[in-house]
Amino acid sequence: MKIACVSLAALSFLALGGVAVADSRVPVKDMLGKTVSVPAQPTRIVSVPVVLPPMLFAVDGTGERVVGMHPVTRTAVEKSVLARMAPELLSVPTGFIEGGFKVNIEELLKLKPDLVFQISPEIREIEKMEAVGLPVVATDSGDFYEYYTGYLRILGEVLGKKERARQIRDEFDATLAAIQAKVRDIKPENRPKGLILFNVESRMATGSGSFADYWLSNTGATNVAADIKTSPRGATVGMEQILRWNPDVIYITNFCSTMPEDLYENRVPGQDWSALKAVQERRVYKIPLGEYRWYPPSADSALMLKWMASTNHPSLFGDTDIRAEIKDHFKRIYAFDLSEQDVDRILKPDPTSDWKWN
Repeated sequence: MKIACVSLAALSFLALGGVAVADSRVPVKDMLGKTVSVPAQPTRIVSVPVVLPPMLFAVDGTGERVVGMHPVTRTAVEKSVLARMAPELLSVPTGFIEGGFKVNIEELLKLKPDLVFQISPEIREIEKMEAVGLPVVATDSGDFYEYYTGYLRILGEVLGKKERARQIRDEFDATLAAIQAKVRDIKPENRPKGLILFNVESRMATGSGSFADYWLSNTGATNVAADIKTSPRGATVGMEQILRWNPDVIYITNFCSTMPEDLYENRVPGQDWSALKAVQERRVYKIPLGEYRWYPPSADSALMLKWMASTNHPSLFGDTDIRAEIKDHFKRIYAFDLSEQDVDRILKPDPTSDWKWN
């Protein structure tokens, strides 16, 4: 019997690339509805989902457990205040990602993970990692709120910090309720027509099925692209369609380098934005970059609601001091004091700049 137990332990050790599996394990239900047995205190976490490492930092208070992450996450860390709050994330390896959300198993095993996160659509990738004995938790499923709260629930359970995760969710829920109470009675004709562009150069408009519907509808605006079905990243549309929509306000994510000035000055090759109302009235905005990009779910999502509501309806939310809100949030959630220059960088991020937080 003793020999059999030793052999099983050895097999587990080899399957995880030389990392012994902790005896203490806990069941966690992932976003596919599957119950995964994970280490009670994982110390070597690999994240394929791009939003997870910053949210893990918010819940855990450190990024030291992260030993692998997506290169798209790295670019955000380098350009965000997270570079100062969690400098350990700047040296986390990204080379195990082969492209998109595909993983090189040999490179992954070199990281000696005791837990891996992968997005739920990548079923074959999940099966590939499970085949070598890795516990894999699937994420990124459902609408924005399911996606956001699912991450917080899972991270709270995995990290043993349910109360901390609940604190972040409670702040979001309270903010959402307060804003909805103000905007729910706004008539359709008084709601600005909004367009969120995931990527300007490829004209990726975010329609139904994207996070844009959630942000715009809950902050008193109408998504002009709601009639087209898209992924969270959007779908390419023609300039003729954008001209027909003629949005009152345009938001640009931090997943592209285009700035509002590029539209104001018509600097995007092959595109003419000059006839659009949002451009003429200079209502084009770069979505802020705080602890992470604010377009997808993040621990700053309560701030995204406040910022977008006050941008859509400046008179209705005239009492919102977004700079003070940002400072207060970072102090309470991250125990981090922001300078005025820090707030400037969050509200007016420039992905093309060589300047880095570190």
